[in-house]
Amino acid sequence: MAVTIAYYISDYGYGHAARSIAVIRAMLRQASEHGLPLNLHLVSGRVLPFLEQSLRAQFEAGSCEGHRLQLRSMESGPGYALRQGTCQADVGLLRQAYIPYAGKMPRQIRKEAAWLGGAGIRLVVSDIVPEAFPAASKAGIPSVGISNFTWYTAYQDMLPAELLAPLAKAYLDMDRFIALPGAREPAWAAEPSIHAGFFSRQAGAAEAAELRKRLDPSGERKLVCLFPGRDTGKVDLLQSLPLLNDRRWLPIVSSTMELPEGLGPIVRIPAEATESQLYVAASDLVLTKPGWGTVAEAVAFGKPLVLLERPLFREDRCTMEALAGLHPHLAMSEDQLVRPDLGDRLLHGLEAAAFSVQPAAAGRPDEAGLIASRLLGWALMEAAQEEGTSVKAPFGEKIESQR
Repeated sequence: MAVTIAYYISDYGYGHAARSIAVIRAMLRQASEHGLPLNLHLVSGRVLPFLEQSLRAQFEAGSCEGHRLQLRSMESGPGYALRQGTCQADVGLLRQAYIPYAGKMPRQIRKEAAWLGGAGIRLVVSDIVPEAFPAASKAGIPSVGISNFTWYTAYQDMLPAELLAPLAKAYLDMDRFIALPGAREPAWAAEPSIHAGFFSRQAGAAEAAELRKRLDPSGERKLVCLFPGRDTGKVDLLQSLPLLNDRRWLPIVSSTMELPEGLGPIVRIPAEATESQLYVAASDLVLTKPGWGTVAEAVAFGKPLVLLERPLFREDRCTMEALAGLHPHLAMSEDQLVRPDLGDRLLHGLEAAAFSVQPAAAGRPDEAGLIASRLLGWALMEAAQEEGTSVKAPFGEKIESQR
């Protein structure tokens, strides 16, 4: 019995894609173990090449014959809008992008519903593309949302309620919701939400140690990941960040980050690298905006966090609330981050354990694997009902909440 799933992924940034890769890899592993061909349709926009580079080889090398990875291009909304040269929200720019997007939603939903109805899809998964849910409903296919937020709640502090009505209507068509840490959502789905913990793509301890040794052969520096997103570009705050000229620290940045000339040693994650979580695993500290993907990697690998405060981002506030009592972190304003004594304060924090709690990465459950098991179980139930057979694979284990 083949498992055919359409997986929609928001293409703002790479965080949605990175965590979806972790779940998909777990699905592929479990499907192979049980001799189930996995036919996965990935639906996204500009992150499709990244998704394919990360997954294609594993699908082709799967131990079970019949695995298929298929790509479908679809733009998935404006995401956030940032003020030029900053990581802070630009509400006016967001409004300009959102209004035409919302106007196109009905046509996009009809288009996706027509495709889903003819593609043999058993389950629609979305992280967290709103159009996927009404399209699945129109096609008579069950749907699952996976996220720490919806774009409806993400925009609540930025856009008036009347503009958000199309998003609310779309998310109300969700059948099930797997809530990731930080989710503070209305009861979108008919069934109660399932709660999962933080998770990340995997990074082996030996591989991380080897990378660290290569980056800092002397072992004299502290490695710090600075906003390690793939498309960071020019951020004014980072231009004057004291850590860039502090020889006690070795900053790790994206290949696209624009920095001044004449700085000390800096590690740039190669543009062709797909497994950026290895750099987080090799670091001593992660300094980032509170995007869920990077935060989850720091939690998974037990790395203390310094988080940039962004008052307009509800998602950020909810993520930091989820970290309380769970993982060592400090929140800092832009003014605090550019103080000359930043390097001293962070070293003191690491050496004196001044962060809120101690990291506890060891022994965490395989949250991505548990989510994958749920998804495969639901997809198999639908296929079995369609074919008049029974589900034999032991999928559907309980996901425990960390909250």
